[in-house]
Amino acid sequence: MPLNPRRTIEKFLKKNPDVYTIVVTGAYGRKSAIRALGIVLGQVATVTVGVNPKVVPDVVILDYKSSKDFPNIEPDVVVVTSCRNDDQAAEFFGLANRAGAVFVNYNDVAQHFAHHLKNPEVTTYGDELPAHYYFENHDFDINGYTGDIVNPQREHIPVKIKILGEHNIRPITMAAAVAKYFGMERDDILKGIEEITPLHGRMSPARGLRGSIIIDDSSYISVDAVHNGIKTIEQLQSAAKMVVTDNTLRVSTLDMGLLTDVVIFGEKPKGEPDHPKVHYFTEEIDMVSYISSRLEPDGIVLLEIPLPEIIESYIW
Repeated sequence: MPLNPRRTIEKFLKKNPDVYTIVVTGAYGRKSAIRALGIVLGQVATVTVGVNPKVVPDVVILDYKSSKDFPNIEPDVVVVTSCRNDDQAAEFFGLANRAGAVFVNYNDVAQHFAHHLKNPEVTTYGDELPAHYYFENHDFDINGYTGDIVNPQREHIPVKIKILGEHNIRPITMAAAVAKYFGMERDDILKGIEEITPLHGRMSPARGLRGSIIIDDSSYISVDAVHNGIKTIEQLQSAAKMVVTDNTLRVSTLDMGLLTDVVIFGEKPKGEPDHPKVHYFTEEIDMVSYISSRLEPDGIVLLEIPLPEIIESYIW
């Protein structure tokens, strides 16, 4: 009879006590955090996501959600990417209190959850002070961000990040902080950061029809991430900005003054007032035809549903 995930992890870690263990917890943002950690730490170490009895790496990264009944282990590092309520905070920080060190997303973990955290080895990361590690943006366009990662000693480390969305910079800042905790050299950390590109369907920039720019955000993600995606296209310079979605509940959150079109795949809700910029379609062929007619050179489309018909090639 095969071992369940809990027993597999317990057995592996007991047999290989020298393997460094990182557990990534959070209500959302775990996949991006795991990806950033794997790429950055992978510059100097062998890293696996999850355990494989046939492979003994230097570092194993575990996704907390992948094993809800988590073994009673003491990880070297716990990362808390986000938290929505007190029960989650108690659960995530309960594990973090057994770790050698904990790294907490300052922007996505509310400070009123801090009473659950007893571990004295805490490092925060985020968008700005008072986070220990943060990113200082100098320039932002469709090709990503240019700026500095600032460490607790307030040293400015110049980086070029091929990512869109401020929320997607946080995992990279965290990975730099964890790498420094493990003693990685700056050049190796920077090399890893340069290799990070978006997960498929999560703010992935692409070239679209008629010279347009498509930001593919069509994979299943949290409402919080969708809000951040819209915020990102609002910050980009373009005379034409379109949002394509299948969720009418998001319309009320949009600033129509900054958008030229909102295209919704679905029926218009009863009682919903007309808006000249909002267009509903129940047939994909009609929707694609309309979108194609509205695309402009350098116009930006935030694509929240899969629509390969308007994508020519991905930039990264």
